[in-house]
Amino acid sequence: MVIKSTTPRARVVVTALSSILPLSFFLISGADSFATYNNPTSTTAPKVVKSFSTNAFTAATAIPILSRYHNTASASKSVLAMSTTTAESWSTLQSASSSTAVGSALNNEQSLRATGKGSPFVQSNLRLFNSSEKPKITLYRDHAGWCPYCQKTMLLIEEKEIPINIELVAMRSYGDKPAEFLNMVPSGLLPALIVEQPDGRKRVITESQVIMELLDRWHPTSEGYKAMLPSEEDTVGWSKFDTLANLERELFSWWCTLVFRPEGPRLGGGSGGLMGMLTGKGGGEKEMSGSMKGFLDCLSKVESALTSTPGPWFFGEYDYPTMIDFIYVSHVERMLASAAYWKGLDLRSAEYKAQFPGLNAWLDAFEKRECYLAFKSDYYTHVMDIPPQYGPGFDGGFEDKRKKFSQCINGRDGKSWKLPLPHDD
Repeated sequence: MVIKSTTPRARVVVTALSSILPLSFFLISGADSFATYNNPTSTTAPKVVKSFSTNAFTAATAIPILSRYHNTASASKSVLAMSTTTAESWSTLQSASSSTAVGSALNNEQSLRATGKGSPFVQSNLRLFNSSEKPKITLYRDHAGWCPYCQKTMLLIEEKEIPINIELVAMRSYGDKPAEFLNMVPSGLLPALIVEQPDGRKRVITESQVIMELLDRWHPTSEGYKAMLPSEEDTVGWSKFDTLANLERELFSWWCTLVFRPEGPRLGGGSGGLMGMLTGKGGGEKEMSGSMKGFLDCLSKVESALTSTPGPWFFGEYDYPTMIDFIYVSHVERMLASAAYWKGLDLRSAEYKAQFPGLNAWLDAFEKRECYLAFKSDYYTHVMDIPPQYGPGFDGGFEDKRKKFSQCINGRDGKSWKLPLPHDD
């Protein structure tokens, strides 16, 4: 069945160092780097969920590297007082980090990943899970983990545990693609699936939803894999899937209208609407633009779909997320960051948790899954990686909150975060 249908400051350091340091220098959960801001605008969630030195990672060797990279003498002075002196060579640093319990564990995890095993990781090149055979399919996806379409595809692969080779290439927004890839995929589209045929030829498949559906069909429940789509004979399930997929496109359209275009005039948010503004008899709610209202109204439709099921997922008969959940979450994740940063709309705040309990329960459920956390990015990363892909965001929305949230996400409020990040167990 065919479905109808710039680099953040912390990341710069990780990218520069990860090519020459062992994994034990970085405690990274998937796409998150030194710091992961699960929701920096929240007053209840901790501002730093993971840091450069989380879980007793040795700051004495790691933070001096960061301070030298930024060429700030003051940074090295902030290192906690420890008896270890700063090492002068990479080999000494490697040895020192590998001798710690955490460093040893991380290096072991890196070794497992090289064999296709281990935990989900944004830069893995091979995923075997319980298979011992070399996969005959290869997924080409973006190197940094910033492509939402690659993310949703990888989430299905991880949840379904599909053995697969993975090749990492740059998105067009951030660099040139290698000639070898363009020879196979002239359009340069990501993600791209390469399937080895029995006659030695390679079949190229693009478009994330097509790839996801084929992967689900090629790895059926009869072979022990999780179902990601309704069965062929489930016409009711497919009707629901198509309705939800169309609603996701509607939500995406409203998000683009809200964030990437100048907002129109602010209208009464209540039942009075434009007439209420003209007559002075508004509905009593705070004023907002038509695009803000359209976005929130569309979110209300998503909320209704989520709360109509017994569990947190769109298809309540499963106790795990399915393909439609992955189709939504990669862009909803970006909506959370961009709406807070450019519009002052924090959908994870207490106010909006009360308005959208189903949406927030769904996000909470995702954030308990290891495969999602491995590919989830922080707010700062998203507000930096979104403009090259979608265009610049326009300031607007709820202005007082927007200024507060944007400064918090940028680390310019003097209290949310700054580099180098502190040692934090």
